[in-house]
Amino acid sequence: MKPNILFLIVDSLRADKVSGTENNSVTPNLDHIKKNGVFFDHAISSSDGTMLAYAGLFSGKHPFKTGMRSAKLTRLCNTISYFEVLKNYDYNLYGCLPNFAEPFEIIPEFENNDESFLDLLPDALGNAGEITLKKLEGGMKEPWCFFVHVTNMHYPIKKPKGFEDEKFGSNNYEKQISAIDEWIGKILKKIDLAKTLFVIIGDHGSYIQSLKNKSLEIDFQDNANLQTNFLKMPRKMPKFVEPLKLKLFLMRERASKKRKLNKIKKFDLKPHEIRGLLHQRGNTDRFLFDEKIRVPLFMIGSKINQGMTISKQVRLIDVFPTICEVVGIPKWEEKVDGISIYPLLENKKMNDLTAYIESTPGVVIETNNVIGIRTDKYKYFRNRYDSDLDIHLFDLVNDHFEDNNIAEKSKDIVQMMEKNLKEIIDGFSLEDVCYGDDEMNKQETEEVENVKEIFKAMGYT
Repeated sequence: MKPNILFLIVDSLRADKVSGTENNSVTPNLDHIKKNGVFFDHAISSSDGTMLAYAGLFSGKHPFKTGMRSAKLTRLCNTISYFEVLKNYDYNLYGCLPNFAEPFEIIPEFENNDESFLDLLPDALGNAGEITLKKLEGGMKEPWCFFVHVTNMHYPIKKPKGFEDEKFGSNNYEKQISAIDEWIGKILKKIDLAKTLFVIIGDHGSYIQSLKNKSLEIDFQDNANLQTNFLKMPRKMPKFVEPLKLKLFLMRERASKKRKLNKIKKFDLKPHEIRGLLHQRGNTDRFLFDEKIRVPLFMIGSKINQGMTISKQVRLIDVFPTICEVVGIPKWEEKVDGISIYPLLENKKMNDLTAYIESTPGVVIETNNVIGIRTDKYKYFRNRYDSDLDIHLFDLVNDHFEDNNIAEKSKDIVQMMEKNLKEIIDGFSLEDVCYGDDEMNKQETEEVENVKEIFKAMGYT
């Protein structure tokens, strides 16, 4: 019998917040997994948003090859998801996901479809926690793959009940990690790791509008209760109101950013501290700093029982090729960009992996979207359509906070990274998509508008 697979995505979970000196949360269960399984602390997401992260993760391909691009383009193009691969090898698929994932064609029909999709941004773990623990008590036909996605780390972040004390973290984000860790402990008690592979990962990262050190404390986190009530308001409005609504929203965002800037300009802050504090939902800059794309990857259970922390760069597109090797599924015939990183679990050497990265475009506003690559040594990104715009290059070895853009003084490295980027996108037009507006029927157009409304409600602009 093939091992079962429990696959948990924690939305917006950053790698630096569960490892090293940046871990201010109480995480005994994640620490247990580190000691008894494998922890990758440099897993790189394909994108800074859920949709394109899903596209890369579940296809094993760079997102631009899948056809998924934005809230308007969610359908797959000549791509089979790894869920289909698992199903072809007799896995029974179960899910517990937030409702924004429902329209994504890359998500399959689950055996428990009646309870797969939960309300947007529930309080605490809510139904997601209850459904997950109940499912793990029995009722799933083996071998099963149970996919869970929780949104507690996603804006707006509430202070979790029972974890209000400062010992659980200095801000709501860190306190939510403590709360989720406790829930993970309950999961570990309900699964048989001898016959279950348990995978935990973040889909992308997030800025945290809070800063606390020995001499300074600044908290710009939005009022989560107020924002949640706002999200519950009717999202459908007459078309003629939309332009005015957007204009007022952007005016409010600019005023808010100006107020924040006035408050912090007297302090000697680093660039990474400033961009975290000043992050706004209406930002037009979609730059791919590690706060947004470096995520943790944990594995424990079947065939993975050694305590290892691996700092070598891996990618989300490598996750499912690795899972397939662990559970004994032969290499997929369809050509993918990801590879199995299982050799690293056996202390074998592997070539360095280059991660392709791209920003998620705005839903209702124009943004300066970027593409790029990340290696163990350098991060490079630039404008998606013009290689001479928005050029950023960072020395990750000596500047791991990405405070100093060295593109101007390191043009030879920029040229090398651009060459490597073009080799990745060779043969694909970044302007092309799998279908155009004129090819969508009325039902598809309505589905697109529904997806856009959900993303706007979550704070994506």
